Amino acid sequence: MNPWKVYLKFSDDNDIEQELELFDAKSFFGGYLKLKRSYFDSLVKNIKMTKTYITSKAIEKVIGPDNEDWTQNPWLLLIVKDEVKHKPFWFFIKREKDLSGLLVAIGPKSFEEYSNNDPSEARNEIKRLLNYIIAFLNKFNCVILLPNYLR
Repeated sequence: MNPWKVYLKFSDDNDIEQELELFDAKSFFGGYLKLKRSYFDSLVKNIKMTKTYITSKAIEKVIGPDNEDWTQNPWLLLIVKDEVKHKPFWFFIKREKDLSGLLVAIGPKSFEEYSNNDPSEARNEIKRLLNYIIAFLNKFNCVILLPNYLR
């Protein structure tokens, strides 16, 4: 299956664009994992409480596995680093009109490969990580990237 391609462009980097490949989460969940609105409320609270959680605009373009341009959707890219295990995790989330969200893709490739070893364990691990990001602020550094088209 083709990956999701997310192109990042930070305002202070002028014309430099970085491409990330993320892997469709549908294969782990038999669809996309729904995240409740309360998850995002907690995430916002964490951003306000700690300096290790920050937001920035950087999502310039999104191309789906179908090669369609999905840029104009309300995206969030969580780039998380576990400070204990020194492992990175990427969670690509589409926000819905009811302010819930869908986990659409994961990365990097090392995390996707690890997750593919046992799909049922991967589902539990992904859910656990998403919950830990909210519950254990001191264990993670988290950058939340938003679309550049936002004002």
